[in-house]
Amino acid sequence: MREIWNAKLPASNVRARWILASIFVASIALAGCAKSAQSTAASSASPTAIVAQASPAESPSESPSPQPTIPTPPPGLPSGWEKQYERTANGPEAELLVRTGAIDNLGFGWPAHFTPFSGESTPSHPWICTSRPGSAPGTDRSELGTGVPANDGVALHPLEGYSGCSRRPDNLPQAIPLTIGSLPPKIRRVFFQLFLDDFQPVPMHSHFQVSLNGTRIPNFEDTVNQLDQTGPIGKLLTLELLPEYWPILKSGTVNLLIDDPTTGMADGYAANFVRVLVNPKPWRYAVNISCNVIDAATQKPIAKADVSAAGVTAMTAGNGNCTLRNVPAGLVSVNAGAVGYDSAVQLLDLPAGQHGMANFQLKRHKETVADLKRQIAQSGTVAIYGIHFDTASAKLRPDSLASLDEILQVIKSEPSSHWIIAGHTDNQGGAAYNLGLSLARARSVVAWLTKHGAAADRLTAKGYGLTRPVADNSTDAGRALNRRVEVSLQK
Repeated sequence: MREIWNAKLPASNVRARWILASIFVASIALAGCAKSAQSTAASSASPTAIVAQASPAESPSESPSPQPTIPTPPPGLPSGWEKQYERTANGPEAELLVRTGAIDNLGFGWPAHFTPFSGESTPSHPWICTSRPGSAPGTDRSELGTGVPANDGVALHPLEGYSGCSRRPDNLPQAIPLTIGSLPPKIRRVFFQLFLDDFQPVPMHSHFQVSLNGTRIPNFEDTVNQLDQTGPIGKLLTLELLPEYWPILKSGTVNLLIDDPTTGMADGYAANFVRVLVNPKPWRYAVNISCNVIDAATQKPIAKADVSAAGVTAMTAGNGNCTLRNVPAGLVSVNAGAVGYDSAVQLLDLPAGQHGMANFQLKRHKETVADLKRQIAQSGTVAIYGIHFDTASAKLRPDSLASLDEILQVIKSEPSSHWIIAGHTDNQGGAAYNLGLSLARARSVVAWLTKHGAAADRLTAKGYGLTRPVADNSTDAGRALNRRVEVSLQK
């Protein structure tokens, strides 16, 4: 059956694909299981080529239990998992802990003695098509990115579970609100813990944007877009919120939104709960990770590369090795970066007590027209590192011409589109100074583009200063990644 399922079919052969889907669903039902179907054929086809003609009931699905099994939390963890909201100050886990969504595995419940914080995956469960009554906004529901079109109110069906069992607008992405309230007097670290289910951007070629109150959080996106959760199963992610984004927490309520508005790939997904931990205590469930970083072209070790995972950082020695200790268990997002290289992210599936290994082969950064177009098509924006300025100046250096010309070609290839040219800095210097410098640099880029044939009314210059980093400013590699010009498509 797997060989039949993975057979390549023309994108236009809708009937054949639908027959294959029916056969596959039938085989699942006969086997008495309800695992989600992951189709490589779906990832190779245009999302508009497969139109659902079936009702949601024809997908193997099951509604969550109205009274899911929620075991007593292990000693040392607070009770109250059945609550849809939690706000605890000066508790055993953090100076401030805020949670939205009951800790109940989408309403299906947990096995006896199971805790999602140990890093174990949930057992495979049916597809969730109907939200459990009373669930917090954005939780315990199937969602489908806004980039996926609809046909007569029925979501397009890519032969993948969550996306084929609910209709528009019921499965449109919904923000998860987190009521933060007053913050501790001094903030040292902030972490988000997300219990996510059935995200499959790797095999499905979807691309998710993760935002807090409308501001995209790049390191969150980097991790989510490495997920390959089949089963469907759920798993815990622990992500550090960089200091430059802490002001978002002061709004009182933070809305977390996960959406894929660009690719059109019908990757259905769900979230059980989200927690924010401000100044967390030592992690109860932890792992250690050995790391190795080498140059992808030469296969030689890279010394002084920065490696991090959930706030734990280390620098590689001359042999390219380092170790990360006491990292929170679960799906661990490990990031490696070095000056002059593209950063890379790996996800390691590590229950508590295990020792993981992360091997990185970093590629020298390059910017070609094809690279820029591919990234813009995927995420709507691209970071440019080949544009250089004189120190503390908005004057373009001559070695910027190659990258400027590549941007010009991309813009001219979309004659009816509008673009934002945004300047970003690291955190060296004051916030107000960097904000003005970044805007001046963005304007210099726009001026060069218009001088060389780009339409001025289709270009907007913006400066963000140090407020939107893509990496940790405490390292040389992180600061180098934060000094950039971003080009974003605004159709």
